[in-house]
Amino acid sequence: MMCGILILFIVVTILLKIAELYLRTLRLRNILQKHVLITGCDSGFGNSLAKYLDGIGVPVFAACLTESGQKNLKARCSSRLMTLKLDVTDEKSIGEAVQFVQSKLEKGQELWGLVNNAGLQVISAPLELHSKSAIEKTLQVNLLGAMYVTKAFLPLLRQSKGRIVSVSSDAALIAWPCRVAYNISKCGVESMSSCLRKEMYHVGVSAHCVEPGAFKTNIVYPDEMATQLQQAYNASDKEIRTFYGPNWLEKWKETYKNILPIQNPDLSPVTDAIEHALFAKFPKARYRCGRDCQYEFWPMSLLPDWFSDWYYAMPAPDGAKDIKPDKSK
Repeated sequence: MMCGILILFIVVTILLKIAELYLRTLRLRNILQKHVLITGCDSGFGNSLAKYLDGIGVPVFAACLTESGQKNLKARCSSRLMTLKLDVTDEKSIGEAVQFVQSKLEKGQELWGLVNNAGLQVISAPLELHSKSAIEKTLQVNLLGAMYVTKAFLPLLRQSKGRIVSVSSDAALIAWPCRVAYNISKCGVESMSSCLRKEMYHVGVSAHCVEPGAFKTNIVYPDEMATQLQQAYNASDKEIRTFYGPNWLEKWKETYKNILPIQNPDLSPVTDAIEHALFAKFPKARYRCGRDCQYEFWPMSLLPDWFSDWYYAMPAPDGAKDIKPDKSK
């Protein structure tokens, strides 16, 4: 009896998975009429996505922080792509972006998709070495900026019953040491998307997250990261410098050198995932991009916390050896 139930369960599970895989292949029609706004198009995922969508005929609003970013994109894309300057942390800039998009949408046209891609990592260091400005800048751009932009464009997206796609990170799966502000910002983006799916459930607007693993973008430069760490270390209090110490400092700098070899220069797994979230009939709530994210970070996130705490632990500060264990625990 139990054996029969088990076999039935396995068969049903397989059939459901096959059905899911088939449904994921179904695409929306008339994507060439569906306008998409992408933030953070100066470089990285946003830049690649803007060029990719433009290449397949999708009308794109490419939002850049700099005028040089706009100029470079215009030189590499068709006349169909429209660029605009946008600072996701500035209310006036966001308002002007809404007006720009509205002015370019002709009668009968709608904004179908918003891609929250703008993001940065200010520093990779323990929380004690994070300055107030570093914490605030990270949260302002990565989390609050995405919230501000989404809120501003929701009226247009409600009209089209469109899609909101936010670029998260593997940091939403694993709380990486020395990236506390960045980790929080990406977990916040995930929570925003989950909340919006519920708020917009009866409206027709859907929200999705893309979780890239290690890809080669402008967020990670080992030499620059080492310089930023050294500056933060030098600016910290004497007690903090003594606790972490020069040996720890050099050990953590060395870990930066391991980043480049594992970064994937091919950004297409991420741009393909965003495109699917925008134009599939049955998009996923979350997309894990990269083998590391799919086969290491996600499974590790399911294991007990003590294991990932041990496996991904930061090298011991120099002062840790002076801390005597509490035998009462």
